[in-house]
This record gives sequence, C-alpha cells and structure tokens, in this order.
Amino acid sequence: MMSKPVFQPAPRPKPRTSPEEARQLAEAAEDLGFTRPSTAPEPERSAPEAPIAPHPLPASPNPPLPKRVSAQKDPALKFSIPEEVWTELRQRALDERVTVKFLVLRALARDGFAIDLDNLPEDGRRVR
Repeated sequence: MMSKPVFQPAPRPKPRTSPEEARQLAEAAEDLGFTRPSTAPEPERSAPEAPIAPHPLPASPNPPLPKRVSAQKDPALKFSIPEEVWTELRQRALDERVTVKFLVLRALARDGFAIDLDNLPEDGRRVR
C-alpha cells in the first residue's frame, strides 16, 4: 500500500541581487524598456514656482482614469420575441447585409415614427 506524499512548506526565496548587480542588470536591459518609469516624468521647471497645496486625499496607487466624453446616449429598448421571429430577423438582416436594429427601426419608420434612417449605419460598423 502506497503512502501519500508529505507536503513540505515552500522554500524561502533566495536573497535579491546586490544593488551593484541590480544597477548592472538595469543598464544591460535599458534598451528593452524594463527601466522606464511607470509614471510620466515630472516636467522640468525653469523658474522656481510657488509650492502647490497638497491634495486633501491620500495619493492612490491607482489614480482614477479620466471620464470619457461621449455623446448623449439614446434610450435602449429591450423586449422578448418568439424564437422563430428572432431567427427570421437575423436571416433577413444577413440577407440584406444590415443589422437587426436597422430592420426594426426601418419598420418603425414605415409605420410613421420620425426616424432618420440616413444617419444610421446600415451595416452596424462604427463610422471611423
């Protein structure tokens, strides 16, 4: 009968390289980009300026990303339809090389709703 292997704790990591070895490694790998700073360098000041008041909140290691400036979002419409209708919509969209959204909006426009079909991308790709 075989016995279960005995698990031992993981070995301690070996000591890091000396500061001199770290400097040599940084110089050797400098062209690979490993030593570039992770944040943008401070702009050099030509004349002494008044000190900037410190921010009241502590510095975060991950500063928040700037918010995207986007156009006003249109409201969304979500509802369920029978599977057969969904399949037919997708097939017709494929045949006409348009999106299902375009087919629905075109049907609403034909029913008298004020929809400008000329400003909708028929193939679903974003205008770049």
